[in-house]
Amino acid sequence: MEAGKDGGPVAVHLSIGRCVVKEVLETWRIDEEWWRKRPVSRLYFNLLLEAGQTMTVYKNLISKRWAMQAY
Repeated sequence: MEAGKDGGPVAVHLSIGRCVVKEVLETWRIDEEWWRKRPVSRLYFNLLLEAGQTMTVYKNLISKRWAMQAY
């Protein structure tokens, strides 16, 4: 994942290469299980890539790592 100055995604690095984000379609945040040893805090982005594909990625706000959402 490649983030811009605002912290939002600008490109996704996949096995086929670098895919540029054309548009962020939707953003949402979840904060769950804050009372547990490993709480969940994620910022999700539904993306439209330049090639026309859509994908959902998220940033784990605790570990600061990016991941692709598997459905």
